[in-house]
Amino acid sequence: MRGTAIIVYMKRMKYVGVLLIHLLICHVALAQQVKIIFDTDMDSDVDDVGALAMLHGFADRGDAAILAVMVSSLNPWSPGAVDVINTFYGRPDIPIGAVQRFGVYHKSRYAKALCEQFKHNTPPEGDITDATMLYRKILAAQQDTSVVVVTVGDLTNLSNLLKSAPDQFSGLEGIDLVKKKVKHLVCMGGRYPADTDPQPWGNFKPDPGATRHVAAEWPTRIYFTGGGAFADSIPTGNIFFQEKYRHTPMAHAYQLFLKSWNRKWHHSADIIAVYVAVKGYLPYFKSEERGYNHIFEDGTNVWRLAPRDDRHYLISAFADGADPGKIAEKFNEWMTPQGH
Repeated sequence: MRGTAIIVYMKRMKYVGVLLIHLLICHVALAQQVKIIFDTDMDSDVDDVGALAMLHGFADRGDAAILAVMVSSLNPWSPGAVDVINTFYGRPDIPIGAVQRFGVYHKSRYAKALCEQFKHNTPPEGDITDATMLYRKILAAQQDTSVVVVTVGDLTNLSNLLKSAPDQFSGLEGIDLVKKKVKHLVCMGGRYPADTDPQPWGNFKPDPGATRHVAAEWPTRIYFTGGGAFADSIPTGNIFFQEKYRHTPMAHAYQLFLKSWNRKWHHSADIIAVYVAVKGYLPYFKSEERGYNHIFEDGTNVWRLAPRDDRHYLISAFADGADPGKIAEKFNEWMTPQGH
């Protein structure tokens, strides 16, 4: 009987050991996930769609945890378009916040169509949580310096967050809450070394006051990523024109947007920002650590090599030996729906 008891005991201990190892692996995996708040306009350009798709791809692979998605656009269909993509990827409960009253409105070739043709639970006339309030609620609940914010739209929400007052979620002023909870900001906007075109397109110029405020006052490190020729050299989105993906909301958005362009690819400006937020800039890109991003009153910008701002870093060039074509292939792979 004693021998039998020992065998039973050993089997139980083996089971407990396996369970503990499994729990440890799960704990390590969760600890390695990058906690992301994604801030997007989701209206005038379609790379926002690709960027959110790739973020979900990283979440599917265990690399990222999506805490919330914020919308910086006043287009009433933009929050619903975000919800369509979240729902498609099996994450309909991701909180969505949106700018309220004062912000930028852009037309969209795809946002309304996505809302009308795909499942979601965010009608244009519905009550959307104020982005500033949701930022404060989410950040207050996180561990210190644990959240990466990635913005691929106007900087209105981030400026409002910095100016926000203490509330029921935190007794800290907005700038202090950001300093306490945010690890760093990845900001897609501008062109480098300079964007001198005063026309109000892009992410910096539609709300130049917010852009200047965030660039000057954001208390953590900021990784600026650029558009223009740099982003054009990584053509993505063509994956959504394959037959097996044509049923997806991402494919519908890309096809609607690119119809007048008569091509089946688009630049990767916002997608690069998501990659940097989750994976860092290596091995594909290199970081410029000299100088700072100077924002003019109209939102145009130039990267000046002096003086040094210890918060500002620029990711707008390829690492030595990096192949833009291979990077595009990898980005498309991460953007591709897996089992959805």
